[in-house]
Formats: sequence, C-alpha cells, structure tokens
Amino acid sequence: MFKALSARGLTTLTSAIFGILTARLILGHAGVEYFALYALVTVLPSLVQFQDLGTGAALVNTIATADAPDDDSHVADTLTSVWRIMLKFAVVLTALNVVLLVSGGWMWLLGEPGLLPRASLVVFTCLSVWAVAVPLGIWQRILLGLRKNHLTILIQGLMAPINFLLVWVLIGSGSGAFPFLSLASYVGAFVIATVGMAASVRHLGRAVGRACRQVFKPAHHPGVRVMDVGWPMMAQLLSAPLSITAQRYVLARSGTTGELAEYTASAQVYLAFLGMISAAGIALWPSYARRRAAGQLTSGPFLLSALLGAASLAVMVVVGLLRGPLFAFTTNGQVPVHLNTVMAFSVMIVIQACLYPLGMFIMDKPGIRFQALPTAAMAVMSLLLAIVVTPRLGVVGPILSNCLCVLVFQLVPFTLYIHRHRARLWQAA
Repeated sequence: MFKALSARGLTTLTSAIFGILTARLILGHAGVEYFALYALVTVLPSLVQFQDLGTGAALVNTIATADAPDDDSHVADTLTSVWRIMLKFAVVLTALNVVLLVSGGWMWLLGEPGLLPRASLVVFTCLSVWAVAVPLGIWQRILLGLRKNHLTILIQGLMAPINFLLVWVLIGSGSGAFPFLSLASYVGAFVIATVGMAASVRHLGRAVGRACRQVFKPAHHPGVRVMDVGWPMMAQLLSAPLSITAQRYVLARSGTTGELAEYTASAQVYLAFLGMISAAGIALWPSYARRRAAGQLTSGPFLLSALLGAASLAVMVVVGLLRGPLFAFTTNGQVPVHLNTVMAFSVMIVIQACLYPLGMFIMDKPGIRFQALPTAAMAVMSLLLAIVVTPRLGVVGPILSNCLCVLVFQLVPFTLYIHRHRARLWQAA
C-alpha cells in the first residue's frame, strides 16, 4: 500500500498541475461553454467501468493467489475468458455509439453543451477511439493481481501531461478545433493503455501470449468460469458511474452551464484526492487475498479505515482554507466555487476514505457477492435522490446524495458484515 500511496502522491501532484493548466487553457481560449462540453465528454468512460463485466475481479484473485502466475495454465485461461468478454463489450459499445449518433441521443444526453456545433460528432469520434482501446484495458487487472498497482498508477500518471499537450496543440489549431478538445483525453488514454499493456507483457509475457493464441479459438480453448464473480462485481463497478460520474449529467439536465462548470472545477481537485484514496485502498485487495490464502491475515481493516478517514479530514481542512486562491487560479478567475460546494466534496472524500479498507477486506468470492446488493442500492438511490434534490440544491445536491447513500448502504452494512464473518475473514494459520 505504501508504494501505491507514494506513487499516487507523486502522480496526483503532476496531474493536479497539468489538470489546472488544461482547465485554464480551455477557459482562457475556448470559454466556459466548450469547457462544459469537454467536462461531459471526457468522463463518459467513467460511466461504463464494467468493460470486463466485472470478471477482472476473478483475474486479480487468480493472479494474486498463484505461486508462479506466468506459468500457471489457470491464469492464462482466466485471461482468455476475460479478454473475450472485453472484445464483445467493444463491439456492443461501437454499435451503441452509432445508434446514439444517428438517433440524436448524444445531443439529448449532453443537454445545453450538446447544442454546440458538431458536439454529437465529437462524442462519436471519442467513443470510437475508446472502443479500440477497451481490450487493452486488461493491463490494469494484470498489474493489480501481480501486486504492482504502484506501476499502474505511475503509468496512468502520464495521462495528464499527454492530455495537456494534445489540448494545447488543438487550441493552437484555431477555434474550429474547440469542439474536439475532449478528443485529446481519448487519444491520451489509448497511448496509456498501449504502454500499460507493454508493461503487463513484460511481467506476465508467457501467460499473455498464451491467452492471445487462445482468445479466438473458443472451440479448442473454452476458458474458465468467471461470471460467478463477474455479475456481483459488475454491480460494484456500476456504483461509481451512477453515484459520482452521473452527477455531471444530472447537473447538465437540471442545472445551468455555470453550475456544471463549478462542479467540474471543484471535482478536478477533489477527485484527485479520491484517486489517491482509491490507489491506497485497491492496493490492499491482492494483499488481503494473498495473506488470507496463506493463513496470515490476523487483523481487520477498522484501524486503517479510521486512520485514512482522519488523514483525509485533515487534508480537506487545509484545502478548504486555501479554497479562494486555489480555485481562482484553477479556473482563471472565471468560475466561482462556493463554500458549500467545498464542504460537500470534503465530506464525500472523508466517507470514501473510511469505506475503501472495509470494501477491499471483503473482496473474496463470498464478500464480492455480498457487496453487490448494498452497492447497487447505493448507486441507484444516489442517482434518484440527486435527480430529486439537484433542482433545489444546485451543485451540492448530487454530492450530498452520494454522501448519504454511501453511509447508509455501504459503510454501515460493510462494518456489520465484517463483524459477523470474522471466522472466515480472519484466516490465521
């Protein structure tokens, strides 16, 4: 976890700097309207984080518990099965993208920013690039299973500088390129996926090569069962898009362009901190799995949960005190960020910091199945509540909806579950 947290700390700094520079560049040259369009289009992949239908969880656990994963036939067969699912997802995504372009669905989804020139064509182009990159996304699960999440974070840290450079080039091309600023994010993501896949091949080359040879031969290499973990895991993967990313689209439909810009400007800072928490938390998953399999897991996650929550609270207080100059610089003085928005985001970050160790502690097969129902309930209720309260509360409506639902549907149930299943979860030899 320390390596992952250190790597995330380094990349968060660079990502924050280049993220701020990118926002200032867009706001200073293209304006608030194109910044709003950029914000909506670039987060679309976050709405669909289940490219592997949750089967990546089976891959992580298989690699993490294998003594020699590169020579393990079960690892290669699991890779084959997950890869087939991701290829099918890419095909479905492409078909859906075409339907939404032809039907005008993209324009409806984007709300007011969707009325900008060529907005629908922009989304279609971006999603086409993403569909090509989807099969390469398996690299993150491979490195996580190998307990090299710090390497994943460092590779992903290249995204912000690449995105800034591409945005700078597009803006330099003239106003005709302003609608396509979000394409920079997708091209950058494709570059990152290529680099990440190369790193995966370096560490698990024989297993990846074997899976490549098997993936288009289902008759001879049927693979292994992965959807027994995939379906409940997919429920978890749906939670973040519905409860966090979809907030922007709720604002796009119920709020104003100014409110969407305020949410985006503040989210750019606070979601960077959430990324640090996520990196530290996810790194616990293969560690817990391996220690439990070896009979060496002797303590629970509650102390770590409290420590991460306390540390996050301290950081949020500092950010709150510096909010004036911080957001004035971030938005080039064009988008005001109010105190209630800062406070709402701070509460969300602290709750997530407390939640992550608990969730990662119960990522064995029974734990993943248990998490499906409360996590799905949290996601659905968070979105519904946001739709109801956002017209009245504005920017803070979706954020507070997320906070309340995570507390009620995840934090409390996970705590009770861990207490009730100590005999299985604490596996000391």
